[in-house]
Amino acid sequence: MLSYQHAFHAGNHADVVKHLCWMGVLNSLKKKDKPFTLYDSHAGAGTYNLKDDMSAKNQEFLTGISALANVTPSADLLREYLALCNTFMSENCYPGSPAISAAEKRSDDVLHLMELHPAEHSKLEQNIKALRVKNVCVHKRDGYEGLRALTPPKPNRGAILIDPPYERASEYNDVLKGVKDVFKRWQQAQIVVWYPLLSARAGAKHGASEKMLEQLTELGRPCFKAEICIAENEHDAGMYGSGVLVINPPWQLDQQLSCALLEAVKHMGPVASTNLTWLNKDA
Repeated sequence: MLSYQHAFHAGNHADVVKHLCWMGVLNSLKKKDKPFTLYDSHAGAGTYNLKDDMSAKNQEFLTGISALANVTPSADLLREYLALCNTFMSENCYPGSPAISAAEKRSDDVLHLMELHPAEHSKLEQNIKALRVKNVCVHKRDGYEGLRALTPPKPNRGAILIDPPYERASEYNDVLKGVKDVFKRWQQAQIVVWYPLLSARAGAKHGASEKMLEQLTELGRPCFKAEICIAENEHDAGMYGSGVLVINPPWQLDQQLSCALLEAVKHMGPVASTNLTWLNKDA
């Protein structure tokens, strides 16, 4: 259960779609002066050295953030994302969602970071401390238990990022239950769920993301999905892409994210593609 470490995948195509979306959510929350609270259920280490052994092993960042290194974007969201990443990339690091949240939130906004993996939690504490940002709480706890305990926030504004590793097939049901539990207490929650797109080689997990999306859609909340694919969905492709489901999305996030993704995939390989689809337009 606790073997996954995100450093092996830092800065890959999954991070690009996930972090572009998350920054769009944060931008929307910051349009009002009223403070908000952010929750990251599977926070990881916070920042990742792309030259260390784990990140360098598969070099997945080469088809993700590094492919965008020399891009001068026209899409506002992509420009903001790359500008933030470049402040870390100048030191051969990639910012995980905790670092992005810490950098983008305001001093009165609150950030809760949950990580159960002992080694990842230790790194997360060190990396967040180095950023010197106020109102950031690092928790060594199960993310779903943390969401049950810490929601709803006061004032009632904020967003949740759910980004599990999906190492076990049961984790797809964990996400569904976790989202249901949140909505029992916090109807207004904006929730971003990341998920992998897996070929038939994945066995029992093949099609699990698609089934999870159907079940989450059946909750009846407004939601859309946005995906990046970097390979064809052939039997041995493995994780050929990934996506985010955005529940209770802020106004115009779909347009902003679509523009950013369409521009990004032009630089991410010959077969890279993206799509954004509304699953529930209205509650």
